[in-house]
Amino acid sequence: MEQIRTPRAAKQLTQERRVIVHAEAEMLARIAQGQIDAFRKLGRRVTREGFPLVLVSAGSREAAVLDRRPDDVRLICTDHPAYAPNTLHLRPGPIWGFWYLDEMGSGPHSSQRFAQFCADDIDADKAKYFFDGVTGYMLRENLSHIPQEVRVHSSLQGAKAVVFCQRAPVGEDMRYLTNEEMIRITAEHDRDALIYVKLHPHQSKPTRRALMEVTQDYTNVRLSQASLHDLIEASDLVVTQNSTAGFEALMQRCAVVTCGKSDYWHATLTARRPADLREALSYGSEAMADFPYEKYLYWFLGQRLLEPAKDNFTARAWARIRDKGLL
Repeated sequence: MEQIRTPRAAKQLTQERRVIVHAEAEMLARIAQGQIDAFRKLGRRVTREGFPLVLVSAGSREAAVLDRRPDDVRLICTDHPAYAPNTLHLRPGPIWGFWYLDEMGSGPHSSQRFAQFCADDIDADKAKYFFDGVTGYMLRENLSHIPQEVRVHSSLQGAKAVVFCQRAPVGEDMRYLTNEEMIRITAEHDRDALIYVKLHPHQSKPTRRALMEVTQDYTNVRLSQASLHDLIEASDLVVTQNSTAGFEALMQRCAVVTCGKSDYWHATLTARRPADLREALSYGSEAMADFPYEKYLYWFLGQRLLEPAKDNFTARAWARIRDKGLL
């Protein structure tokens, strides 16, 4: 696996078709060192098919040179969406161990947001087997994209809702409501009901301080650093913009209110305005009580995303690359 480090090196590549991976510094280093299973497996398949695999720093001058090559296939491993010929986005999915390989982007930028979920088309037995296997492992091992505190299970006091805050969005603002609006509306809906708030560990210090000051306005709001799985277990509702924590709540069949554009909106109540969030806080749990969470996770993760741990990962990934890049 060759890494192109300069514009000159990029210009010197032969016209042979290549698969070019664009990644930012941290992921680029891990890919180069063979630390990411998805890229190790995919790299072997690409090489076996006769195509050199090349790494390049996303957004660099050498990447710009390589972008002018019309016949290569590009795998973009950043948060920035872009629809273009011969381009796919390879990024971690909302659940640890699953990956997007998507034409438009990842997360709320992915084509999942425009897909149609029909529970009647999903095999119930396959969905239950998949759901039980995935959720059992993830919850038992306390897995998430960000390391969590040790689980305490039922030790947390029951709450009306937990608000999962998020970092400022990259690029297009995908929010309908801000972190502060989510906290205030949820807290004021019922001042006698306990509300948990979990700040995002990657938020800036000024942002964290500002949100902590917001929580101090309410006696029923409790800041918590507990495992998100415990907070979900203790809460009737999850309120977020479009975080992976919201998706993880689906593993516990918990009603979720998304206050931003989301690719898993099919399984949530969407609050575009403050009034929508207030209504969801009143009726959300009841409205989502019969939602087919098992079928949804199987449809989203099992059928539409890729799982590097599975034997069919490389075959499915290569089929998408071949279809997109006409290799």
